[in-house]
Amino acid sequence: MPADESALTLSLILTAAGAVAASALVTGIVQILKQLGNFLNGKERLAAFILSAVLVVIAYAAGLADGTLTLNIASGFAAFIAWYGIARLSMAVYADVAREPYSLTGGKP
Repeated sequence: MPADESALTLSLILTAAGAVAASALVTGIVQILKQLGNFLNGKERLAAFILSAVLVVIAYAAGLADGTLTLNIASGFAAFIAWYGIARLSMAVYADVAREPYSLTGGKP
Protein backbone atom coordinates (compact mmCIF):
# COMPACT_ATOMS: atom_id res chain seq x y z
CA MET A 1 0.00 0.00 0.00
CA PRO A 2 1.43 3.40 -0.88
CA ALA A 3 2.20 5.93 1.83
CA ASP A 4 -0.06 8.50 0.18
CA GLU A 5 -3.42 6.74 -0.08
CA SER A 6 -4.92 9.64 -2.03
CA ALA A 7 -2.66 8.82 -5.01
CA LEU A 8 -4.10 6.56 -7.70
CA THR A 9 -1.70 3.64 -7.89
CA LEU A 10 -2.01 0.09 -9.08
CA SER A 11 -1.19 -1.22 -5.61
CA LEU A 12 -4.04 0.83 -4.15
CA ILE A 13 -6.67 -0.48 -6.56
CA LEU A 14 -5.40 -4.04 -6.07
CA THR A 15 -6.64 -4.00 -2.48
CA ALA A 16 -10.14 -5.27 -1.77
CA ALA A 17 -11.25 -1.83 -0.63
CA GLY A 18 -9.62 -0.24 -3.68
CA ALA A 19 -11.39 -2.59 -6.08
CA VAL A 20 -14.74 -1.89 -4.42
CA ALA A 21 -14.13 1.87 -4.52
CA ALA A 22 -12.98 1.69 -8.15
CA SER A 23 -16.03 -0.33 -9.17
CA ALA A 24 -18.30 2.14 -7.39
CA LEU A 25 -16.56 4.97 -9.25
CA VAL A 26 -16.99 3.22 -12.59
CA THR A 27 -20.64 2.42 -11.86
CA GLY A 28 -21.31 6.02 -10.83
CA ILE A 29 -19.71 7.36 -14.01
CA VAL A 30 -21.79 4.98 -16.12
CA GLN A 31 -24.93 6.17 -14.32
CA ILE A 32 -24.01 9.82 -14.94
CA LEU A 33 -23.37 9.10 -18.63
CA LYS A 34 -26.67 7.26 -18.85
CA GLN A 35 -28.55 10.23 -17.40
CA LEU A 36 -26.85 12.71 -19.75
CA GLY A 37 -28.38 11.15 -22.83
CA ASN A 38 -29.42 8.00 -24.60
CA PHE A 39 -26.07 7.36 -26.26
CA LEU A 40 -25.36 4.29 -24.10
CA ASN A 41 -28.64 2.62 -25.13
CA GLY A 42 -28.17 -0.64 -23.24
CA LYS A 43 -24.37 -0.59 -23.48
CA GLU A 44 -23.84 0.14 -19.81
CA ARG A 45 -21.84 -3.04 -19.27
CA LEU A 46 -19.57 -2.22 -22.20
CA ALA A 47 -19.06 1.25 -20.77
CA ALA A 48 -18.16 -0.25 -17.37
CA PHE A 49 -15.76 -2.65 -19.09
CA ILE A 50 -14.00 0.19 -20.94
CA LEU A 51 -13.95 2.61 -18.00
CA SER A 52 -12.41 -0.09 -15.80
CA ALA A 53 -9.63 -0.54 -18.34
CA VAL A 54 -9.07 3.23 -18.52
CA LEU A 55 -8.82 3.45 -14.73
CA VAL A 56 -6.24 0.65 -14.55
CA VAL A 57 -4.23 2.08 -17.45
CA ILE A 58 -4.12 5.46 -15.69
CA ALA A 59 -2.99 3.82 -12.43
CA TYR A 60 -0.39 1.72 -14.27
CA ALA A 61 0.94 4.73 -16.18
CA ALA A 62 1.11 6.75 -12.96
CA GLY A 63 3.12 3.97 -11.32
CA LEU A 64 5.52 3.82 -14.24
CA ALA A 65 5.90 7.59 -14.27
CA ASP A 66 6.68 7.93 -10.56
CA GLY A 67 8.93 4.88 -10.47
CA THR A 68 6.83 2.72 -8.14
CA LEU A 69 6.25 0.21 -10.95
CA THR A 70 8.50 -1.27 -13.56
CA LEU A 71 7.30 -2.54 -16.90
CA ASN A 72 7.47 -6.32 -16.61
CA ILE A 73 5.28 -9.40 -16.80
CA ALA A 74 4.41 -9.38 -13.09
CA SER A 75 3.19 -5.78 -13.05
CA GLY A 76 1.32 -6.34 -16.32
CA PHE A 77 -0.41 -9.37 -14.82
CA ALA A 78 -1.27 -7.37 -11.70
CA ALA A 79 -2.81 -4.70 -13.93
CA PHE A 80 -4.82 -7.35 -15.77
CA ILE A 81 -6.10 -8.83 -12.51
CA ALA A 82 -7.01 -5.34 -11.27
CA TRP A 83 -8.88 -4.61 -14.50
CA TYR A 84 -10.73 -7.94 -14.41
CA GLY A 85 -11.78 -7.53 -10.79
CA ILE A 86 -12.92 -3.95 -11.22
CA ALA A 87 -14.71 -4.62 -14.52
CA ARG A 88 -16.49 -7.70 -13.18
CA LEU A 89 -17.47 -6.05 -9.94
CA SER A 90 -18.65 -2.83 -11.59
CA MET A 91 -20.75 -4.77 -14.13
CA ALA A 92 -22.26 -6.80 -11.28
CA VAL A 93 -22.94 -3.67 -9.23
CA TYR A 94 -24.64 -2.05 -12.22
CA ALA A 95 -26.75 -5.17 -12.81
CA ASP A 96 -27.69 -5.22 -9.12
CA VAL A 97 -28.65 -1.55 -9.19
CA ALA A 98 -30.65 -2.14 -12.39
CA ARG A 99 -32.22 -5.17 -10.71
CA GLU A 100 -31.37 -7.51 -13.56
CA PRO A 101 -32.33 -11.05 -12.55
CA TYR A 102 -29.49 -13.60 -12.49
CA SER A 103 -26.93 -10.89 -13.28
CA LEU A 104 -24.05 -12.78 -11.73
CA THR A 105 -24.84 -16.04 -13.52
CA GLY A 106 -24.97 -14.64 -17.02
CA GLY A 107 -28.77 -14.55 -17.18
CA LYS A 108 -29.28 -18.24 -16.38
CA PRO A 109 -30.95 -19.55 -13.24
